Amino acid sequence: MEVKTGVLRDQLSRYLKRVRQTGDTIIVFDRDVPVAEIRPYSGTPEDSPSDIWDRRARLERESGPLEEDFELPPRRTAQTKQENPLD
Repeated sequence: MEVKTGVLRDQLSRYLKRVRQTGDTIIVFDRDVPVAEIRPYSGTPEDSPSDIWDRRARLERESGPLEEDFELPPRRTAQTKQENPLD
């Protein structure tokens, strides 16, 4: 299935529902040039990069403590999510 960016922007929920229900891959076109694919997620929920802190904890369980040579964003708590749910 193919869709142009403008149509996808206006009907994203509909296209995501189709991907979930049918497993189809959608090719996204911008000015008649393919630029992206939307396809079913093939990993497990544990593989999802939704929270960097959860990923770090999993990596440390698997590999031991990580060295602190990088900065992580502040950890979001239930309270901070309620204060600003769009972050």
